[in-house]
Amino acid sequence: MAYALLANVPAIIGLYMSFFPPLIYALFGTSRHVSIGGIAVISLMTGNVVNSFTIESSLTIIQTNITDNTIRRDYNEVTIVMALSFTVGLIQLILSIFRFGFVTVFLSDTFISGYTASTAVLVLTSQMPDFFGIKIQHRTGFFKIIYIYIELFKRLRETNLITLTISISGIITIYTVKEYLEPYYKRMIKKWKIFHKVQIPIPIELIVIIIGTILSHKFHLNSRYNVKTIKTIGKGFRAPEWHQWKLLPLLVKESISIAIVSYAISYSLAKNYAKQLNYIVDANQELSAYGLCNIICSFFGCYPSASSLARTSVCVNLGGRTQLVGIISSIFLLITILKIGPLLEPMPKACLVAIIIVSLRNLLMKVRDIFTIGRVTKLETIVWISTFFSTIILDVDYGLIVGICVSFIVVILYHFRPRTFVLGVLDDNQVHNMSRHYSNARELPNIKILRFESPIMYFNGEYFNDSILKLLRDESKTNEKKLDSVNEKFIDDVQNGTHVIVDCSAISQIDYSGGKIFIQTIKELNDHKYKSLLGFTDNTGV
Repeated sequence: MAYALLANVPAIIGLYMSFFPPLIYALFGTSRHVSIGGIAVISLMTGNVVNSFTIESSLTIIQTNITDNTIRRDYNEVTIVMALSFTVGLIQLILSIFRFGFVTVFLSDTFISGYTASTAVLVLTSQMPDFFGIKIQHRTGFFKIIYIYIELFKRLRETNLITLTISISGIITIYTVKEYLEPYYKRMIKKWKIFHKVQIPIPIELIVIIIGTILSHKFHLNSRYNVKTIKTIGKGFRAPEWHQWKLLPLLVKESISIAIVSYAISYSLAKNYAKQLNYIVDANQELSAYGLCNIICSFFGCYPSASSLARTSVCVNLGGRTQLVGIISSIFLLITILKIGPLLEPMPKACLVAIIIVSLRNLLMKVRDIFTIGRVTKLETIVWISTFFSTIILDVDYGLIVGICVSFIVVILYHFRPRTFVLGVLDDNQVHNMSRHYSNARELPNIKILRFESPIMYFNGEYFNDSILKLLRDESKTNEKKLDSVNEKFIDDVQNGTHVIVDCSAISQIDYSGGKIFIQTIKELNDHKYKSLLGFTDNTGV
């Protein structure tokens, strides 16, 4: 239900999202462990689509002086998300038919880290009005996060203190249990050997919801203190509905980005658990399964779904080994949907805000990845920073485009200007990159070992030629030590002239133009009295 608020749909839709997708995925998916449903990132992207359409329809009503509210009925929230889910599923299904499951290889871990961290910031921002109990204007477009915080600070005097108290106490309670009590609880279970094979987590979110609902009902928080509550949940299922086909073409742009992001997140999670637990998931079948989930569930009021890290980890910790876990959880949800739903109507929205904010802690901590990435490679750092800030400033759709484009540019730069360096040896007689990481590496006397880390193609052939000759023009390091394994004849050759060994281990391909330049480079080396050799190393520490 918390994610339903992010998607700007009724709370009952959140229950549908936890009921229908696991049942459909169990039939078509290849992962044994992932739990399909609503997640923060996709819920936020869905909420942005809903906002854009509802605001647009409201403006149309005002401009045309229509009083019968026909347009508003056509663009109600549930109708929009149903059409969106169908379009997302259709795109994913088409991609799977054309075997496009490999597209995730273009979405690097750096890109995913920057994108999820930035969407976590946007999700956190979207919860601030309900956190303080303040009503602000819905905003879309560029720099919306800045305008939201400006308006929020202007309206801080309107803060509902009861709502703020519920939010803060809920966050403190959930965080304390998750970070401190639950680890202690697990250690005690393991020590006492009570259910030690099945690690049942403390259902603190459910406890907070129950306590908040009881207090709200007892003290009439909505009517007396103007605390926002869920108000209407209802019970039972919606009758399957046919889609508003005229909406589908209007949703294609947003659907493409949601389809790609949801697939990337879901498949990476499925692949991760498959590696850990030693089985295989099929990329194209997974893409097809996600598409069918979204298409079928769209007729029952669901918005686009994806794999949830939190729910999946809970399933694994509980000992789940098949998708039967999802089916059983859906059965329990069936009871809630049919009978218990209306009992939760007095629940303060601040309780759900607290749950969402605490659930974002791991995503927000991905901001620390920038320091690790920065120590490894500057180009990947650019990918992370550009993805993170473009998503925050421009919004999730444009952030996705910017991140992917910058990632492609970085890949191109890696091939246009690949690393070229001199190799040396350490005391272990293994060949290493003579950089600051291996400052003790030394060259063999009168021998240069050069490494070029890319295929030699028409677009980087000249760079190969220039970089090899430039390295040779630089002053070579000298070292008097000789390796015992070097034979006497070879030493004589070295003393009469300098040898150049081109390490071809990383040169996986040479095209026609690259081959011509490669031969030209060898000839130039020979003209400079170098004896050129081609070599391959299998123990290079780079």
